[in-house]
Amino acid sequence: MGEISKYKILKDTFGHNNFRVLQEEGVDAILNNQDLLMILPTGGGKSLVFQLPTLLKDGISIVISPLIALMQDQVASLQAQNLSAEMISSAQTPIEIDKIVQRAKSGNLKFLYLSPERLNTPWSIQLLKSLKINFFVIDEAHCISQWGHEFRDDYRALGKLKENFPNTPICAFTATSTNNVALDIVRELRLDNPLILKGKIFRKNIFISAERRIANGYAQLQNFLHRHKNESGIIYVGSRKKAQEVSDYLNKEGYKSLCYHAGLAQNIREENFKTFVNDDVNIMVATIAFGMGIDKSDIRFVAHLSLPKSQENYYQEIGRAGRDGEDSETLLLFNASDMVMHKQFLSDIANEEYKIHLDGKIDKIYKFATSEICFHQQLAEYFDDSLEACGNRCDNCLQKNDERKDITIESQMILSAIYKTQQRFGKNYIVDILRGSKEQKIIANGADSLSMYGIGKDISKKIWFVILERLLELKIIHIGEFSVLLLSDDAIKVLKKEKSIDIKSSRLEINIKDKEIKQEEDINYDETLFQALRQLRGELAHEMGVPPYIIFGDKTLKLLAFHRPSDKKAMLLINGVGEKKFESFGEQFLEVINS
Repeated sequence: MGEISKYKILKDTFGHNNFRVLQEEGVDAILNNQDLLMILPTGGGKSLVFQLPTLLKDGISIVISPLIALMQDQVASLQAQNLSAEMISSAQTPIEIDKIVQRAKSGNLKFLYLSPERLNTPWSIQLLKSLKINFFVIDEAHCISQWGHEFRDDYRALGKLKENFPNTPICAFTATSTNNVALDIVRELRLDNPLILKGKIFRKNIFISAERRIANGYAQLQNFLHRHKNESGIIYVGSRKKAQEVSDYLNKEGYKSLCYHAGLAQNIREENFKTFVNDDVNIMVATIAFGMGIDKSDIRFVAHLSLPKSQENYYQEIGRAGRDGEDSETLLLFNASDMVMHKQFLSDIANEEYKIHLDGKIDKIYKFATSEICFHQQLAEYFDDSLEACGNRCDNCLQKNDERKDITIESQMILSAIYKTQQRFGKNYIVDILRGSKEQKIIANGADSLSMYGIGKDISKKIWFVILERLLELKIIHIGEFSVLLLSDDAIKVLKKEKSIDIKSSRLEINIKDKEIKQEEDINYDETLFQALRQLRGELAHEMGVPPYIIFGDKTLKLLAFHRPSDKKAMLLINGVGEKKFESFGEQFLEVINS
């Protein structure tokens, strides 16, 4: 088929007026039967790059994807567009699987989704050899690299695809990859002279915030959520127990949330996932088990209540916000104890080289969080990209001109308390001494007789913790075994007044001011009509049993509310509306617009 068909399918089937950056190059590579590695940030439109060529080629496309929930979501999205797609997983009965196999063998399927575990079986290889496969798709391809952040043994076995299907192109996709990981993907999959396409890391619609966590971080989280009432979001935590605790807390505070972690039964995880993507709850509190490739396009915020293990994890997780291109916000709450905890888990790793590699990743994510350099610029550099400072899309750029406050005297108080207690205690104990606490442990140890006892009683506990974090960042102190605070050589210089310590004034402001995180809207759409269209979308989605964003994204609804098309011809000019979607429910939307 010629060039006209490519653009016609882009509009009629997918509803887009134009290709996004790098999409057309990727589509052409697949149409030309070339191996492909595409590294494109979440929301960049990777799925279209392999879905569109499938509709122009004979045969069936085999998509390897790591999670059942992800496969279900993508299959539902394709089926909603009247495209023939199925998945085979352990959740299905033998009868259901047999029906799908028969459809594939008879040529009535265009897309078949498999997990890597399912693919790596003799039964699956035999099945695939009986099909007319046009190309393989490896989603979340970074999982094949041991230097990636989510390495999986089952992915490593995908290297045998070229052995079993030497003449079938392989197209690999990922949102996160350093140059080393990209080389590893090409090598492990045995890609043959592949076209490598790498998009820019910068996501302008995402505002990045990072704050030192105060106590459990709940007060900071509440302040953050206040800006996102009735919006969809994900809150990442470090443990299963914490996921349940935070979800329970939010529900008591009047939010609608569920939790998601590997300790839940699979049917509960799937039900919670479905409830979230269908907008029946706003917030998912999750561990990293709530993972890759979540297709829900209207997630407006992502919060982390502790430090992720690496910048790869962090970038992929915040990338789940704003897939539709609309403004979204992220919040990272952290302190030095997060880094210590991550490093403790490394002791179980036998491979010394790999342990050192992971240790370096932990150091880098902590440096990222504590640095005053543009957050977007740091992420770009980590992924071997380049970027000027974003200007106004992160905390560091918004606050770069903040006044600084000298905290040398307060630092000396902390260091003296650590020294006088023989470097045997942790943060809470040191702060309790400075604030003159009457805690039994303080009195029993005779700490109330120390010269600095009560010397800092006029400074709040929260401020003392902020100052402690500043000293940890500067490596004036560090955390030892059992979380005790230890002095570095530079601590002596501070105590002797040979070195001064300062901090951004904004970090000492406990009552956090609202931030201007929203960009100016490109269009002045009718808000009342937009809400009416959202209501119709929700009703249709409920009837069809699919997530609302599969019908139309918020961006398309805003365009409809702005342009107010009066007939089919005008509505088809809107980006996001194609022939197939208009046939399904275009008239119902026109009725609301013209009422």
